[in-house]
Amino acid sequence: MRHKLGLIGFSYLAGLICAEFFGTATTGVFAIAALLMISALAVTRRGKSAAISVTLFTFSAAMIIHGIYTITVYIPVTEYDGKTVEINGTITDVVYYDHDTAAFTIKTNINGAETSINMFGEDNGGETGDNIKITVKLSILKDNQSFSEKSYYKPKNIFLSASPKSKAEITSRKNLSLKKLVSDYSDYIGERISLLLRGEEGDILKAMFMGDKTGLSDSLSENIKRAGISHFTAVSGLHLTLISHIVLLIVSLTPLRHHRYLKFSVLTSIILLFMLFFKLSHSVVRAGIMLIIFYGCEPFMRKSNVFNSVGAAVLIITLPDPYACVDAGLLLSVAGTLGVGVVSPAAARKFGTGRFSAVKKAFIASLCAILCTFPLSCIYFGGFSLVGALTNTVLYPLFLPALSCVSLFSIFGGNGSILIFLAGLCAKGMIWIINLFGSFKYAYFPLDYAFVIPISFLSAAYIMTVSFCFKDIRKTLKAVLVSICVLLLFTSIANIYYLDKAKLTMYSDGDDACIIAEHMGSVFIAASDDSPKLLRKINDYLKNNFIDEAYTVTVLNTSHNAISMFSKIPCQTFIPPESKEAIYTDKINLINESDRCTLSINGVYVSLSPAKAPSDNSITVLYGYTGKIHKLDGKVFVSSKRLEGAKGYENAKNLYYEKASYIITENGFLSRRNQG
Repeated sequence: MRHKLGLIGFSYLAGLICAEFFGTATTGVFAIAALLMISALAVTRRGKSAAISVTLFTFSAAMIIHGIYTITVYIPVTEYDGKTVEINGTITDVVYYDHDTAAFTIKTNINGAETSINMFGEDNGGETGDNIKITVKLSILKDNQSFSEKSYYKPKNIFLSASPKSKAEITSRKNLSLKKLVSDYSDYIGERISLLLRGEEGDILKAMFMGDKTGLSDSLSENIKRAGISHFTAVSGLHLTLISHIVLLIVSLTPLRHHRYLKFSVLTSIILLFMLFFKLSHSVVRAGIMLIIFYGCEPFMRKSNVFNSVGAAVLIITLPDPYACVDAGLLLSVAGTLGVGVVSPAAARKFGTGRFSAVKKAFIASLCAILCTFPLSCIYFGGFSLVGALTNTVLYPLFLPALSCVSLFSIFGGNGSILIFLAGLCAKGMIWIINLFGSFKYAYFPLDYAFVIPISFLSAAYIMTVSFCFKDIRKTLKAVLVSICVLLLFTSIANIYYLDKAKLTMYSDGDDACIIAEHMGSVFIAASDDSPKLLRKINDYLKNNFIDEAYTVTVLNTSHNAISMFSKIPCQTFIPPESKEAIYTDKINLINESDRCTLSINGVYVSLSPAKAPSDNSITVLYGYTGKIHKLDGKVFVSSKRLEGAKGYENAKNLYYEKASYIITENGFLSRRNQG
């Protein structure tokens, strides 16, 4: 049986993923069915029954382990939802914010299970590694339209958030911590980069090398996504692979090159140190494990194999934490690594020969990585970049030397300003390329339909089945292209279906709200306040939906003093605050009354105003909706503030949303268009 470790690793991962999407009882039934099939195969002993038996056994074992973990860890921890308790734990991560506030990740024990919790509150002076004792109110994490908090943190073994109810007692650890020492050194390197490069070049180098995206401008961040190079700003296998190659080059110049065990020990130590340097982010831990396994094949006289290395890494990561199976970073890393390490070499042998073979192979590697991660990108990010393969190919010649210079700068203790100067020159070129490709109107294709998830999962299963059964690169690539064509076909059909229907999209940043109404090319935008956060949402909407100009834009308040920025939104008519004006089209009407505005869309009235004085007691209040609405009668009121318990609104619906999108038909029927 070939590739045993890879087969076991991926069978185990598949079992965990299936268990994650089914209840404990259903998972148990599947596990029993798999074990019965193993018994039948053991009796027949035909052909490839050994490989199938191992696959089914590992698959069923994964489902059983997932169920046990849910019963013994997840359920006992989440039973504390809504309770106020005293916790005693260790701070594992701290992020500092303005106004002396900070976000803490605390490792503790709740109801007999070891877990971590998120806590946001005042900066109490606690640092990574310190012990903390505090009384908190625990709340279970939930997904919302702005951020899938539960889905993001559950794979990291974080199920609860905490609200402080007392002063924290901090006990500082006096003993030397290697983790803290390396983390402080990482912060020092980041400060040195910011000091030597003060413009966008320094910001993008910190994003691409340190994973610190806080300094990136909104426009550059958006263009990075649209250009399909978001993985450059997520420190992962690409970074550690390059660093390990640099270390191997240095080692090859020393006598260590003749001692394979010592060479492997030095390389492993450097990889582990850089994992600490990158603050043990999940993507770095995954990449480090994969690399150590891959490079460990040589000293132990084993043939290196990407499929087996990835399978082993998957086992090491998911055995202690079964919920890691649905971590977006893990699945994207696995799919991308298989694309570059397995699919790309096979494709390069077919199509990467002849003239310009190096360029062809680079393009094929980028294309294979993008194609293999395509279904996951559609599921997790709701869209994909049409220029991603081209942008990656053009950017690599600048990214690799820039990353090499910053890596050497870090290895040399933050000395060697010339290295950062050279990296800055490469960064200038990268910014120009990113803005060039990212600003292309059709660079990014959003997918916000409900069928995207099932089609993407079915596509992934179809591609894996074709690859496993035929073991032919051409047929596998054809399966990938067929899957993409099917997804695009359904998307086109959906766009045609929604063509003559009005679209209503609402955003809230927690304080302010805006409405975007669109029908047959006419786009109306109304914002309760000139909030820069809302402005970013509006600009992203226009860009991602290929809208060059809105019909009208109105703003009701100017408390953020950013009205001049709103006036730059491309539109035919801009209605400033305090003005009264009515705009009429065939399907959408807008009446602005200075302190509120009302949009009429196919007979459905949507009112936007400060929550202090809505005019109609029979209205429906939509404040941050996350559920489903099949039909709304009467007026729809979108408030920027909560009205829960307000006098006169006892029967009003007071719901919460950050983003909600609806379709309004000709007869005024309003339905949910998408879930994100």
